[in-house]
Amino acid sequence: MNTIPGMGDFAREDGNEELWYQVFQEGHPVLLGKQKRFSMLPGRARCKLCRAPLTGIGGWITRRIGLEPSSRNPFFCNACDGFLQAFPGGAEVDLSILFCDLRDSVPLSAAMSPKEFKQLITFMRETIIPVLWQAEGFVLQFQGDAVIGVWPPGFSGKDYARKAVTGGMRLPRALESNPFNGRALPVGIALHTGRAYLGTVASVNGNMQEVSAFGFDVNVAARLAAAANAGEVLISEAALKAAGRTIDEAELRSYDLKGIDDEVRAARLLVS
Repeated sequence: MNTIPGMGDFAREDGNEELWYQVFQEGHPVLLGKQKRFSMLPGRARCKLCRAPLTGIGGWITRRIGLEPSSRNPFFCNACDGFLQAFPGGAEVDLSILFCDLRDSVPLSAAMSPKEFKQLITFMRETIIPVLWQAEGFVLQFQGDAVIGVWPPGFSGKDYARKAVTGGMRLPRALESNPFNGRALPVGIALHTGRAYLGTVASVNGNMQEVSAFGFDVNVAARLAAAANAGEVLISEAALKAAGRTIDEAELRSYDLKGIDDEVRAARLLVS
């Protein structure tokens, strides 16, 4: 089964496919209404599903209506976590997916204390979250020093692929200076568009549920990110086509990615 690396402690759940197809592919009217209302409130940390702010002034407001971070999973509000429990499953949908990986993390961690390195990763995560939100995507998962973002059409609209390219191209500028040495964070970024099974996964003991992505195109995005050097954004030909971008053949390179039979063509954006 193809899945995001590091998901070994979780198991994919199937079921409620029609409901989740509406949520991720078409857009569920109730959820879209909540997202629209909650997006008007301030707040960085937000519920992955309904976008309710969980901290700050926005979080104070949502707590007045009974919403708070779930005790089982702080990435969701208590209402959406209850929804995940009641309706486990997912559906195969179109989406754009982004991987952002910190490069040279070993020498970086050796040059600072463990606490400082943790603060650096926190800075990276907290910087990326609003960039994806502003491009109408959301963080699917944090994995150590990597961040995974997605743009499913049910959340991001019919022009989800265009918004994903916009968000991906904005990230390097957002990370061009960090509070520890003032330098750009050495990240490699890749963006790909395709299809994936997007749905809930449960921890082995059943105490926590997450939303994750499974499938070949997820692995293409992950492998393409591994091929990106620090300061590079690699955007696959599929992502460019889905975004309606004019493709200059001279800008495309072919990448031989580990575990992927065919070469993947991608445009390379270098941020100086």
